[in-house]
Amino acid sequence: MNALPLDYDACAFSTDGRYVASAVYNRLIVKTQPFAGPHVVATAAHAIDGLQWNLASNLILCTEFGKGVVQVYDVRAEKWIRTLRCGYFKFVAAEWIGCDKVLLTLEFHMALAVFDLLKNSIVYIEIPKPIWPCAVFDGDGTHMFVVSKINGYEKLLMMSSRSLDRIIYIQDIIGPCNGLNKSPDNRFICVFNNTKLAILDFLSGNVIGSVECISLNTVSWAPNSKYLALGCSLGDIVVLDSTNEFNVEFKLSCSSFNEDYDFFVESDGVLIKTNPSKILINNVSAKICFIVWSFNCTYLSTCEVDSKFLFIWEKNRLICIVELSKKIKKMQWCPSENKLCVAYGTDLIFFWTEGQTPKLQTSPKLFDGTSLSVSNISLSFNNRDMILSNGKKYLLFTT
Repeated sequence: MNALPLDYDACAFSTDGRYVASAVYNRLIVKTQPFAGPHVVATAAHAIDGLQWNLASNLILCTEFGKGVVQVYDVRAEKWIRTLRCGYFKFVAAEWIGCDKVLLTLEFHMALAVFDLLKNSIVYIEIPKPIWPCAVFDGDGTHMFVVSKINGYEKLLMMSSRSLDRIIYIQDIIGPCNGLNKSPDNRFICVFNNTKLAILDFLSGNVIGSVECISLNTVSWAPNSKYLALGCSLGDIVVLDSTNEFNVEFKLSCSSFNEDYDFFVESDGVLIKTNPSKILINNVSAKICFIVWSFNCTYLSTCEVDSKFLFIWEKNRLICIVELSKKIKKMQWCPSENKLCVAYGTDLIFFWTEGQTPKLQTSPKLFDGTSLSVSNISLSFNNRDMILSNGKKYLLFTT
């Protein structure tokens, strides 16, 4: 295992896995895979607090929110190409839309701004009393949906570029709205609250499916956009099928499974396979916190709010439960391999790989000899390189 301990303020892999970008105060450092050789260093206007790569892996969005600045760095040209400074309202969020547009959210979420790098132009979209997250774009930023509350009524504004195409009254469909979620293929959008969810066609805005749930807490689209998983009360998960008019395909329930699955318990940093615990059911939380699909949609990993129990499902069949020593913080599947990584606030990382026995791996120490209590994981597209973080320090290593 090759480890590179870092003490950076931000760190992010490029979309294609070829680069890693890191920031130390106002210095941007770009390394090329395998990340041990020469690197490029650029100086930003102010301290960098966030890094994001665009889809083409050639531009880096650097946020400097403390000073109201956003900068874009071109990796191939090795220079800064854009600097955006806020006006009266400060920037509170920034993200890429496709390869060459940036969505800026202004203070108090009073307005959105879409900056086009190719045209060097910016369009402001005023949103009265928006609901956060209030906007969803398609892949190239042409079409969007925005949730707004006007005169006490919640509306879904369907827009293309600067024009308003349609106003959809959400309260007539589901009632109050808690959020939006777009399918990866840009074909569907779901709007939901804690009791009801509706799926709309992204281009027309027409409702094509709906379902009522008890205490709906989270939703998750499968990478192929075929399935939509809903995390409900008592640890239940409902999976809808887009090819079947979004009818219920199957249900996953932590309260009704049999004991035909692997059960592991962590003890003193070691995973011990044992018989399923009858006490397990009494420890299941009332709300699903995470639902994460594997890259090929064969597996799901789930956990409940403030829970130490990890559940791994093969479609509608429970195949593994792991009781970790602390509450789960983050889990991620490899981008092109059925391999799951889980961080849970210790110096250990949990790995589950298809066809293999799950294992725990100790995070390498930092230069000062201290261990990193890992709370966040980011996997590169090559499935080998990982960024581990405790929220302040970062560790880059290859498994």
